[in-house]
Amino acid sequence: MIICKVRVDRGSPKSGYFDWALVDGQGALLDTGAGPARLPSAHDDCELVIASDLVMLDRIQVPHAQQRRISSALRFAVEDSAIPDPERLHVASAPAEGEDVLAIGVVDREWLAQVLAQLKRSGLVPNRAYPECLTPALSPGTWVVVCRSGHDSFARTGSTTGFVLDSAMPGEVPVALRLALNESRLARAAPGRLVVSCAPGTPQPDLRPWTEALGVVAEPGPAWQWAVAGRSPEINLLSGEFSPSGVKRDWLRSLRRSALLAGAVLGVTLGGMLADLAAKTNERRKLAEEMSAIYRSTFGEKAVIVDAPLQMSRGLAQARRQAGQIGGDDLLALFGTAADRLLDPGQHRIDNLSYGNGVLELGVRATDRAQFKPVLGEFRSKLPVAGLDVKLTADEPAGRILLRVNLAAEAAR
Repeated sequence: MIICKVRVDRGSPKSGYFDWALVDGQGALLDTGAGPARLPSAHDDCELVIASDLVMLDRIQVPHAQQRRISSALRFAVEDSAIPDPERLHVASAPAEGEDVLAIGVVDREWLAQVLAQLKRSGLVPNRAYPECLTPALSPGTWVVVCRSGHDSFARTGSTTGFVLDSAMPGEVPVALRLALNESRLARAAPGRLVVSCAPGTPQPDLRPWTEALGVVAEPGPAWQWAVAGRSPEINLLSGEFSPSGVKRDWLRSLRRSALLAGAVLGVTLGGMLADLAAKTNERRKLAEEMSAIYRSTFGEKAVIVDAPLQMSRGLAQARRQAGQIGGDDLLALFGTAADRLLDPGQHRIDNLSYGNGVLELGVRATDRAQFKPVLGEFRSKLPVAGLDVKLTADEPAGRILLRVNLAAEAAR
């Protein structure tokens, strides 16, 4: 059996240009070429390989009993994570690992129709279509990264999962790869190694910084050949209206009425939200004007206002100090509260004390150097202190504990 594989990118519908290859049943490459200058002969088994940046892969929760019935409405289920108009979406699904989970592939419906029409004019009729990022062969506990010049690099992380990589500077690790690995660690599904392959003409990156930055061994893999990759993935984008039979059911068109109704409901909801936002914005502006007027009436018409609530709070604190009243963030107030709640003269002594801008810093040592850890544990057991913001730093080699004390935000109001 000979399989004709065709790779298309974003510009293929207009240019008519695409790469193609003929492979046998064992995956051996028989012939290659590019259209429209040179075309393969018609084959019953033709597969369409789509550039990875054109297909969005995702996983959604769908009860197992409803997975077959919901297939026609998948475009509405992924509306929020793709583009707002479901009529522009074509969604294909396949079972995924995990209970009640569907793996989906989302592609622009109009673009796919144009590609198929262009290929049909060239005498090619594909019966399967899938993103290129699902074609590399995977080993257990391994992710495969394929590097290409430009914006066509991608990674495959599972049987139905993969993503496009951002273009990193030389010596840097793609940000998308960092984020994906962090998420996989949280889910306890991180790979044990990365295999990095490069397309022809793309230099192999230095993988030592990758290993150091990602915490996963990155090793070079064989040169990337899209046509002789692993077996076809489970997600087939030529489903539903794009199935090889080409039959369109009238009941699919009736979904447009539901889409219009959903759009109307969304418009009404959005209008209500905007009206509420406008009312709250107006109320906030009036409150700000009122606070500014109170500040000027208190401190003079020539007072410069930057942040009326903060300036009023500071001005009130200054007025209290001038009247002989001690504020909560004064030295005596902070030291008194810290001494009552934290300090024990029998177990430790104050080594140094400093104060400025409402912040008190105390250096404390245990009276018995051997009691450093018990004293440190006692300090930590007394935290937090109501009304204070206390930050504790331990310097065990020096036998010193630093306390940084200031008035808590809620107490300062």
